[in-house]
Amino acid sequence: MINENDFYTLIKEGEVVAGSKEERNIYLKLSSLLKERTDQVRVEQIRVMNWELKHSKFYVNGEAIPEDKYVVLPYSPSSYEKGTLEKDFMISKINSLLELPFVYEKCYSSETCKALFVYMDDSLRKFVLKSGPFLQRKYSKPPTVPALYITPELASKVEKNKGDIELQIETSFNPYSVGFIIEGILNGKRESSIYITAHHDHWFNGFRDNVASLLTLLNIERSESELHLVSFTAEESGSPSFSSWSWSYGSLNFLEKRQNKLDNITLNINLDNLETSNIEALATPGISNIVYRLLNTKIEIDPYNDGYSFIKYGIPSIMIESRSSPVYHSNKDDLDKKIFSYAIKELPILIQKIIKNYIDSNKNYKEVTDFIKNESSYLTTNLKSYVTNLTEELFRKDEMIYRNILRLCGATITPIDSIANVKLFPVLYGVSNANKSYIDIENFGRIDRLIDNGYGLLREYLIYLDAIKEEYSEIYINEIYNALKKFF
Repeated sequence: MINENDFYTLIKEGEVVAGSKEERNIYLKLSSLLKERTDQVRVEQIRVMNWELKHSKFYVNGEAIPEDKYVVLPYSPSSYEKGTLEKDFMISKINSLLELPFVYEKCYSSETCKALFVYMDDSLRKFVLKSGPFLQRKYSKPPTVPALYITPELASKVEKNKGDIELQIETSFNPYSVGFIIEGILNGKRESSIYITAHHDHWFNGFRDNVASLLTLLNIERSESELHLVSFTAEESGSPSFSSWSWSYGSLNFLEKRQNKLDNITLNINLDNLETSNIEALATPGISNIVYRLLNTKIEIDPYNDGYSFIKYGIPSIMIESRSSPVYHSNKDDLDKKIFSYAIKELPILIQKIIKNYIDSNKNYKEVTDFIKNESSYLTTNLKSYVTNLTEELFRKDEMIYRNILRLCGATITPIDSIANVKLFPVLYGVSNANKSYIDIENFGRIDRLIDNGYGLLREYLIYLDAIKEEYSEIYINEIYNALKKFF
């Protein structure tokens, strides 16, 4: 039996970046603890990008700024810059870290911006820099200018300063670093398996995000179903090709390698960013009934965690998380005894209840059809008829139809709300909303905002949008046809 002192060994490592020596240390500790608790432990090594800050110096009007007043944001390149705020740098207050990509894009798109300074509150926070279009899982352009997260006090000093600002930053990128995926297996009586997942890489001390989830993994008890307790690398960062979808690389890599062997995985329960006061369960449409009496439950798909990787492969997920944590990605995410107790005692019991409910329950297919209907307003007439057939077949309680519907989901994002939302048939949703702003679509790219110069450009732009709509309607129809053809 694991004692509490063993759990504390996971907390003491400090910041753990994918591909770092700290990740190797936590992998060794975690795999050792899993060996005591499970029937089998598997370790998979994958290639990841490791970013490391070697050193930094920051001067305002010749005054050296203490390192507790700023952090260099991950994926900042090495740089030496000197100039004035008015001519050479950009500073911006943000309300959420999710706004950072759009503010950063304004900076690197400018010919004069040598570096970006952002601030929000008295905490120091980290978030990976990336280049647009956003939400692309393949390669993207590397960040070209550095960015710093600074305190409001320092922001005031920078904004009032009329003299020089000087930055000296040295960083390194290693796209051939090694990350670790650790998997403990608890054998069960059923052939099907349930994957309970978390990630072990984290910014700063990362107790809530995400060491606490690891503590929960280590306290999961055996069930009728075979349970896989998996800790992923590269959730916060680590894609080897600067993907603008900079998170959840480890889980996506894990599933991609097994894409032809996933039929026996019936459910994912993903743990991330745990609080006690505002924890909630985000349920994939169709399975909210297994959790709604146990936790505050929403029928929703969150693209910002490893559970979404499972959904992309047709596997429903219960995402247990606290999206409104005040210490998210900050230097104040330290050990909390109340959360510690919840993670090792209460939450494992809740998860056992969720698993039992899942085994004893059927999917709520009406919940799925309601989800489809809500997402159908922007579809072509031809595609709508196929979708109607799809929803009718759902009531045959066909598992593969259900899984194929989940695979049709994708994320979109605009600078207006700066938060990615998951949509069914995302490219068609993007076309229908291009009149508001540009919109980035998962693994498609960017649709620029509709423009009218008064001389016919509007008509030409609509031709461009119609071409996208026609092509992707056919793509989606073919995917639905392949899902339905066994019924013909």
